[in-house]
Amino acid sequence: MLKPYKIMQKLYILLVWLPFASILAQEPYTDYIGAGHNKGIIVTSSSDDEREYFFQQGSGDKTISGKGLNAKYNEATRFLYQSTFGPTEKATQSVIDLGFEAWIEQQKSVPPSNVLMQADSFAKVLYNFYLAEGEDPDDLSDQPGWQHFRYAWWNSAINGKDQLRQRMAYALSQIFVISDQTDLGGYARGMASYHDMLAKNAFGNYRDLLLEVTLHPCMGFYLSHLNNPKEIPEENIHPDQNYAREIMQLFSIGLYELNEDGSRKVDADGNNIPTYDNEDIAELAKVFTGLGIGTPLDSMDLYFGRGLYGSDNTKPMKMYEEWHQLGEKKLIQNITIPDGQDGMKDIADAIDMLFNHPNTPPFICRQLIQRFVTSNPSPEYISRVVSVFKDDGSGVRGNLYAVVKAILLDEEARACSYVQNDASGKMSEPVLRYSNFLRTFPVSGGSGYFFNHAYNFQEATYQHPYSAQSVFNFYPPDYSPNGVINDMELVAPEFKLLNSLTVLDFANVVFGWTYYEYSMNNWENDYFYSASNASKLFESAHDDNVLINHIDQLFMHGSMSPEVRNIIKIGIKDIDPTLEGAKNKINMALYLALISPDFVIKK
Repeated sequence: MLKPYKIMQKLYILLVWLPFASILAQEPYTDYIGAGHNKGIIVTSSSDDEREYFFQQGSGDKTISGKGLNAKYNEATRFLYQSTFGPTEKATQSVIDLGFEAWIEQQKSVPPSNVLMQADSFAKVLYNFYLAEGEDPDDLSDQPGWQHFRYAWWNSAINGKDQLRQRMAYALSQIFVISDQTDLGGYARGMASYHDMLAKNAFGNYRDLLLEVTLHPCMGFYLSHLNNPKEIPEENIHPDQNYAREIMQLFSIGLYELNEDGSRKVDADGNNIPTYDNEDIAELAKVFTGLGIGTPLDSMDLYFGRGLYGSDNTKPMKMYEEWHQLGEKKLIQNITIPDGQDGMKDIADAIDMLFNHPNTPPFICRQLIQRFVTSNPSPEYISRVVSVFKDDGSGVRGNLYAVVKAILLDEEARACSYVQNDASGKMSEPVLRYSNFLRTFPVSGGSGYFFNHAYNFQEATYQHPYSAQSVFNFYPPDYSPNGVINDMELVAPEFKLLNSLTVLDFANVVFGWTYYEYSMNNWENDYFYSASNASKLFESAHDDNVLINHIDQLFMHGSMSPEVRNIIKIGIKDIDPTLEGAKNKINMALYLALISPDFVIKK
């Protein structure tokens, strides 16, 4: 699918033999010439390159000192695109200094961002602001709405120090889907706490995550096991089967039995083997009965049947035993939950069954690899990550920190040979393209806050976190568009969002980011307007090749193809780089780069 675009530029190094062979022979260099090891070596050249407007100069010593190479920088930004919401200069230098594994370990110790607290803060800041502006207090509320949750989410994604945790939470949100496209949009605090729950468990255990997702009132509302009653045949009341179906199909074992490498098992006739049937769903549905709101708001009554309104949606649901289905429950894999247990023990046993099912590691690990690295991980890549899910090296199953570490450090994520593989890589989903831009060119504004609800962006791209149209996410993991990708029997989930409307609307969005420097959406006062800042490119704007190389490093990790490079050169060659022209040259170069396949397809 990626064959039309050469993702790596060939690096040509001109070696000049110097009269220091005896010195070189004395030291066992393990690195390559041009990347350092220049102690005691003097390099002379006919001239050094010094240009007007540029702080840096080209000098002969850089041919062997390593100062002229960008490989480590490009490797770091590529790694950060996979593991965060986009590289920043500070984060890139941190990865270069620490190395990939040490950076991941450092991220584990960073305290989680608190999106719920931020949403509350945004609501109060705006309440006080509009009150000071003379607005009628009866028309205002200091409680967060959907836009405040989005402000908090974007603030955390762009400015949060716990980047790997937040990126993992975002990946999990596309497996454990809830959406503001339902009435949940009116319960911002609940949705914010749901996100914080995913972030808290991002480096925790998958079994704990399954249980906490099950008990969260927002998931209970979304998949209708909140106030799910026991069977009352005489009143034609039966347990709702929705959650029982989706916790198997989407959150744990999937539809078909899998091998450890993610491939499907087949029976003697070559047919896929289903993991469950309708009777299994009906039996499991009995387990998820009796759950209701756990904590009401002040002065509100607590009872089975209370909905989200008047409830504290940040607290887990609790079991109302009188509404829980009694009797034994016969689950898959010949597991029976015995009669006589309380409701929470039934749920714990069901969660244990799904967590320990042999399908869960390959089903979940493949999707996580897709969210971080590549749409088509090899069977060997999946198997390696699955082995870590099954045992993190200390006998623990389901350690998500160990899993994400294995995903990011795997040879298929890091080795150059896989960058050149036609089947590797993925289309960058719109949200990650957006966050990549925002972290590269931080916005600035008078308020000091990051007010972005991204509504216009969502209208253009059909994507925003926690806003999928269904429980099946924005795209299924096995989606394969017609054409070359399908012919190669590959998948490309994010292509589900790509059509004749979104491809043009995304170009219009990028035009707004660049030419209008408008990279945020909000409906607040102009005081809260913020503009993107591409000033780091102004020095580069005085030389077209330097400018293109700089953009290549920032957004394509040094992999810009000759075709895209030539298009940008043609587009900017007649723009005067002085005064206002420099700004126009930067804007045009950025615009062409950010709508190019080299930016959209990540290897």
